[in-house]
Parts: sequence; C-alpha cells; structure tokens
Amino acid sequence: MTENRTLIDRMLGLEEKREWRKFEKRAKALGDDYYADYNAMKKYIWVSGVEKWKDFKFIFDHILDLLEEAAADGRKVTAITGPDVATFLDEMVEHKGWEDKQKNKLNKIMHEQSIL
Repeated sequence: MTENRTLIDRMLGLEEKREWRKFEKRAKALGDDYYADYNAMKKYIWVSGVEKWKDFKFIFDHILDLLEEAAADGRKVTAITGPDVATFLDEMVEHKGWEDKQKNKLNKIMHEQSIL
C-alpha cells in the first residue's frame, strides 16, 4: 500500500479496492473448481470476525498462494488445508502464530523426509 495516498483515496478506499480486484483476478485464474473453493472460503472468512484490511489482505494473499500451489500440482485443497478447512481458516484468522505453525510443519516434513 502506498504511503502517499490522497485524502479521497483514503476516504473511498481506492487502494484497497485495487488490491481486492487483484485478489479476485488471481482467484478467477485458478480454474472453476479452485475458484468455487475460494468463494466458499471467502464467505467463511467474511463472517469470521476479521475487521482490518491488513488482516484480510494477509489471509487472502496466503489462501491464494495455497490455492495456486494446489492448482499447479493438481491437488485438492484439502491436501493442503487438511480435512477440516474451517479450522485451518480459523487459525489463519486468529493469526496467532499461523506462520510459525506452517514453518514448523514444513520443518517437520523436511526432517522426516531426510531421515527416510
């Protein structure tokens, strides 16, 4: 987000709208199945209690990264999120150590693979 925003830009949230359109464009490029998953996840997040744009931005940016990864590998969304997608999203919404959890998860997987 740019630091030198005009008063009108801030009042109308023009920067946020531009960023939202970019998220939607990325989501539509995923393909119909992943886009449907994205929309279902989006609906859940809207009612989850997230209030600040920076939190929405963080969550949607990461969800789209994950969906793009799943689409590129041809995997189901639940292969990345686990079977309980709502819990996965709740952890993201709470944002309490989600990145640390993902890092630990990755390190655990890499450690297990290096042992085998």
